[in-house]
Amino acid sequence: MKKIAALIWITGLLTGFHACSGGHEKQLSEKTARVWGNCDQCKATIEKAGKIEGVDNINWNEDSKLLTLTLDTNQVTLDAVLKSVADAGYDNELYTAPGDAYADLPDCCQYERKP
Repeated sequence: MKKIAALIWITGLLTGFHACSGGHEKQLSEKTARVWGNCDQCKATIEKAGKIEGVDNINWNEDSKLLTLTLDTNQVTLDAVLKSVADAGYDNELYTAPGDAYADLPDCCQYERKP
């Protein structure tokens, strides 16, 4: 009986060590980027498009056109977030939205595009 208890204890101990070594510690970093848009509906779409895995917090300000986010740099890059936002129809400092994605935006969300 003592051998079985010891074996269970050792197995639990080893499983605990394995579970701890498999994860990574979050490397949180706050980033900002300019994203063009017009209104509250833009805000909702931009924030939804940017809320990909590894993004902890995200906020787009309609007046300043600044997207502020906190992301885990072990999981995602600002580049990937801005690509996702562009794919949703919103030009930003790194990517121009595809024409069809921009055209699909509601009229109130069709901001003046930079050449």
